[in-house]
Amino acid sequence: MKKLTAIICIISLNLLLGGFLQAQSLAEKLGGVKTGFIISSHGVELEITNQVIAKRAERFYDWGGHNDGAYGYGYGYESFHLEFTVRDGEIDMPLSGTLLRSEKPIMLDFYDENGNLLGSRAKWVGDVRLVSNNSPDNKLTHYSIDLIAIPLPLLDAAKRIDIFRE
Repeated sequence: MKKLTAIICIISLNLLLGGFLQAQSLAEKLGGVKTGFIISSHGVELEITNQVIAKRAERFYDWGGHNDGAYGYGYGYESFHLEFTVRDGEIDMPLSGTLLRSEKPIMLDFYDENGNLLGSRAKWVGDVRLVSNNSPDNKLTHYSIDLIAIPLPLLDAAKRIDIFRE
C-alpha cells in the first residue's frame, strides 16, 4: 500500500509540475521576464499585446577590401532587450533602408506613475529592430529594443515609456 501511495504521489507531482512548465511562454522558458509598461509614441498609448525583457546576444562586424589588401573586424556582447508587440499601431521610426547619417535618433522617455519624467535616452536606430506582418485586418508589429546603457533602477521606477523619433 505504501508503494502505491508513493507512486500516486510521484505521478501527481509530475502532472502538476508538467502543467506548470507547459503554462510558461517560450520567452519565460528562455529566461525572459514579463513586464507591464505602458508604451506610447509621441504620448499616444499603443495597444500592447505582449511584452518581456530578455537577454540577447548582439554583434557588430565590418569588412572591406581594395587592391592592396583587405580588413575585417567585429565584436559581440550580451545585453537586455525590451521586446513587445503592438496591435494596429506603430512607433514613429524611419523606414528600413532610408536611414541617413543625419537621421535623428530614437528617443526613449521614462515616466513614473504620476507622469513625471524620470529620464531620457537616445538610441541609435540600429538598436531598435522590428518585424511586422503588414496585415490590414490585424496588423502586428514586434519590436526589440537594446537596453544597453539604461540603468535598471530607471526601468524599475518607470511606469510608461514614450518611444519616438526626435
